[in-house]
Amino acid sequence: MILYGGGDHGYSLYEILTLLGEPLEGFFDDREEGFLLPKEKYLGSYDPAILPESPVLIAITDNTIRRNLSLRVRHRIGAPLIHPRAYVAPSAILEPGVVVMAGAVIHSQAYIGAHTIINTGAVVEHFVRVGAFTHISPGVVLACRSQVGDSCFIGTGALIVPHVKVGEGAIVGAGSLVLRDVPAFARVWGHPAQPQSPKI
Repeated sequence: MILYGGGDHGYSLYEILTLLGEPLEGFFDDREEGFLLPKEKYLGSYDPAILPESPVLIAITDNTIRRNLSLRVRHRIGAPLIHPRAYVAPSAILEPGVVVMAGAVIHSQAYIGAHTIINTGAVVEHFVRVGAFTHISPGVVLACRSQVGDSCFIGTGALIVPHVKVGEGAIVGAGSLVLRDVPAFARVWGHPAQPQSPKI
């Protein structure tokens, strides 16, 4: 496995690979320094000619950067990387590039889109759908049959109640209680969550 990104998130994925007994073949990073991963594993900036048969996982938490890098990568995208202390139901579907961190739970018939992060202790209940390039932060609960679109950010500890839909590109603030559908690209937070105007 090759990781694209040598920072904080990359280090977490490196530890998961280690726990699973899977070797890190190397990592790409478009910076030249500031890595947390072993320097001897640095492969330089992304180059499709380096280890072309090896799968790549994009190890960047920012949804927009992750999406943009995915358009650049010519390597095969790696299978979902699941921490050994996470639970994923046999009937759940996880697309390539998904990362599931420690303590997360993904229940029956849930669907997780490509390159999405299900972070520490998050709960994705049965029949939930989560789009691609989304970040479900630590401690989030997505209740049964809720939906989260592509490129969303759901902040730490937020609760999305059953059957609620969060539109593409929306941001839900930490600790929010989401009782109603959230429009695409909206920003909501609070208890209950309310629309917020971006600061200028």
